[in-house]
Amino acid sequence: MRKFLMLVAIVGLATLVAVPAMALDFKFGSEYRVRFYSNLNGSQANLGIDTGPNSQRGVQIRLRPRFEVSDDNGNMQAVLTFEIGDIEFGNGGGPSGAANGVAIPASGARIGNGSGGAMGADGINVETKNAYVDFAMPWGVPLRWRAGLQPWYESKGLILDDDAAGVRGYGKAGIVSYEIGWYRASGGPCTNTAAPTAYPTGSATMCNTSNTLDNNYDFYEGKVGVAVAKWLNPTVYYIYGRNAATNTTAAGFTGDPNKPMDVHFFGAAVNGDAGFLRYDLDFVFGSAEGSPTGNYTGGTADRIKTKGWVIDGGVHFPIGPALIHVVGSYATGDKQNGGDSEAMPYIAPSWNGAGGLYEIIGSGGAFDQVDVTQDYPAGLWMLGGGAEYRPVKALWLRAMYGFAGFTDKKANCAFTEGVARACFGPTYRGKGYNATTGRGGIAGESYLGHEVSLRADYDLWTNFKVQGAAGWLFPSSGSTVHEYVLQLLYKF
Repeated sequence: MRKFLMLVAIVGLATLVAVPAMALDFKFGSEYRVRFYSNLNGSQANLGIDTGPNSQRGVQIRLRPRFEVSDDNGNMQAVLTFEIGDIEFGNGGGPSGAANGVAIPASGARIGNGSGGAMGADGINVETKNAYVDFAMPWGVPLRWRAGLQPWYESKGLILDDDAAGVRGYGKAGIVSYEIGWYRASGGPCTNTAAPTAYPTGSATMCNTSNTLDNNYDFYEGKVGVAVAKWLNPTVYYIYGRNAATNTTAAGFTGDPNKPMDVHFFGAAVNGDAGFLRYDLDFVFGSAEGSPTGNYTGGTADRIKTKGWVIDGGVHFPIGPALIHVVGSYATGDKQNGGDSEAMPYIAPSWNGAGGLYEIIGSGGAFDQVDVTQDYPAGLWMLGGGAEYRPVKALWLRAMYGFAGFTDKKANCAFTEGVARACFGPTYRGKGYNATTGRGGIAGESYLGHEVSLRADYDLWTNFKVQGAAGWLFPSSGSTVHEYVLQLLYKF
């Protein structure tokens, strides 16, 4: 027996030595953001109007905790990211009343997206931002799969910059990178409300959809890039969307309300670093039946197709500690002349002006607290430049100027004088707009305005930045738009 036990011990020890231990790597990171903002005369539809409630100011906090677990060889990874916020100081709140020692009645609401900033500071405001598994293919195949709620981004946010539910395969072999993906944007109309396509805006009720019907809005993507050299990195991609989720019920519509609609995007991009300059150029052509939403009829008897293109590029010259930017963009807009719309369509954009370098024009820049103008470039052309500079390691500065014009006067959908049908695209009325004549203010002008913006980031402590921005938009009609931001960002 003694010899037998010794043999078992030897075999067991040998097994432990021969079989590697399974190790897991746990990581936690987070982003804490407190943002103070002030925006004057900056509502898109009322751009430049200095009367009435057209200015916004406040304080917000947002927290994004990220949990990640992976095996010791990187073959398997799981990620979960929550978002708490944006909680507006003074909104929502927790229990109120003298019984709780609080006598501020306005803070009694406990539900709603982002609530919990009033007295009591107790709200229902935790959201799931990302949740996915990411794993490598076996047998040495150079491909990884990512399934779940994940970021989806293309071409400077011209058509897409958001989170989506889907499955993505990506990899690289030599100088060639490749990607395929399927994303479900919508599972169809809500089945738990009387509304035909959606539940009420701002509702806390979950939207239930039917899994027994083929009524989804799906996107399929294929992408290939080639790293030819440091100075030449071209990429091409194609995105196909099948919209069977939109039930068109517009007045006067005589077509098939349940017919699936096709959406297409063809994209090409190239960037590089030649030492004395860096450059980037993005081009996208898109077409969508009934617009990206599928229900655009323009008052006609059938869906109207929106099809157009956008190009955005820039060159960037390093000069000592400074980097000089020269950027431009052009995107087609609706000419309102009947037939198809020439406006560039989109999926879920977040475009920040030409080159993605502006704080007002586009989606609101890096801070994105108020959308002064549209999130997508349709109907605008833009040209501008600026510089960034780092005088010391802890301080980064940037100054930009940009001019934005309309590709056609009627690309501003506020202009309705003598048009053939309802317009698809952004609407800028501005000060002096006459709704009866369909012109006045910014409507009918050839340009949107001039932007001047300043940005500064200072590394106060490790992983902690104090950020600031100031921007001014001088519209073609009306008062100057002012935007000021002070942000505290702790990210690790």
